[in-house]
Amino acid sequence: MFTAEDRSFIRAILSHPAELTAWLVYADWLDKRDDPRAEFIRLEFRRGQLRTTDPAWGLVESRLRELRGSLDPDWVSIFDRPKIENCDEAFAFKCPKHWENLDATADNSVRHCAGCKKLVYYCRTLPEAQNHARQGHCVAVQLGVLRYPEDLESNDSATNDADADVIGFFDPYYTPPDPPRRPWWKFW
Repeated sequence: MFTAEDRSFIRAILSHPAELTAWLVYADWLDKRDDPRAEFIRLEFRRGQLRTTDPAWGLVESRLRELRGSLDPDWVSIFDRPKIENCDEAFAFKCPKHWENLDATADNSVRHCAGCKKLVYYCRTLPEAQNHARQGHCVAVQLGVLRYPEDLESNDSATNDADADVIGFFDPYYTPPDPPRRPWWKFW
């Protein structure tokens, strides 16, 4: 799975995740071995430099999605860069942390947040994230997973439904309800 060299680079990266030099040195090392993981690391940084409205963002995201499917999921969980969700109890606002900046643990899919003192679980699917969210865990959902607004919030009617295992299905035909109409005298 991981070579001794991989482990050495990963240890250096996880000990100082904000230090981009170690990430890029690792990507260069992977490039010399024609390893597609180098492209993944470089695309992660490229996506972080782009706005979601930039046309190149969609191309980068599409390529990352392809690479995620072909790479070792344990390795991807180390280098993916999702935001932290379901941490609203600890902060009066959304958690400012990102997965790559959290403290590593013995499990590649679990990290520790020094801000809220909680474990954060890396989730590869939406149902997995929803399961952790229902348990009150902080989560980082793999980038590229199809999402919809408020898909991690508890929904009692959904969990009692016979189709509970398809919670998180992305419905392309979903249209939000119309906002309530204002009385005619409130238009002025």
